[in-house]
Amino acid sequence: MFIGSRHCPHCGAAARQAKAADLSVLKCPRCRTDMASIQIGTTAMRECERCAGLWVEVAAFEDICVDRERQSAVLGAALPTPHQAAAAGTEKIRYSPCPQCGELMNRINFARCSGVIVDVCKGHGTWFDRDELSGIIQFIRSGGLEVSRQKEKREIEFERQQLRAEQMTAASRASGAAGLSYSDEERLGGLSAASGLLKFLLD
Repeated sequence: MFIGSRHCPHCGAAARQAKAADLSVLKCPRCRTDMASIQIGTTAMRECERCAGLWVEVAAFEDICVDRERQSAVLGAALPTPHQAAAAGTEKIRYSPCPQCGELMNRINFARCSGVIVDVCKGHGTWFDRDELSGIIQFIRSGGLEVSRQKEKREIEFERQQLRAEQMTAASRASGAAGLSYSDEERLGGLSAASGLLKFLLD
């Protein structure tokens, strides 16, 4: 969003100003300096004033993911801050400690297909580097979560069909070794499973 704009040019969200929130003081996992507690709309989070990263606790992030008004508030407060862009391929991967428990966080691709890599402590929250939370919200609003769910369903169905095909192959070998014949219905079942696997791979 452009400084001075009343609405975001991308999503139409009204500009929001972050205000102070009453949260305990935690250290930024990147800069190791105290983070400021802020509230955007109805969502409280912590922000590092040095690197512009955000620490969002588990429940707060879950609310943002499902609540469009909270998404609008976050987008409306996302003003650009001048920064030096890292050259492609030169940024070193860093595993950062959770601000609350100190354990190293896991780096994950949000929803497995968003392209936004965030740092997650499953028990406490998610760390977003500059602009990553806005990127995730835009991904959600563009239907990215539904695409991710459909992809996961296809993967589960693929694994189910693969398991069935392997079971049919093993059973066929066992029956052949024992001199037994396989019924037409069972053979058709095996062919159906194989056809399903082929369709998945070609889609």
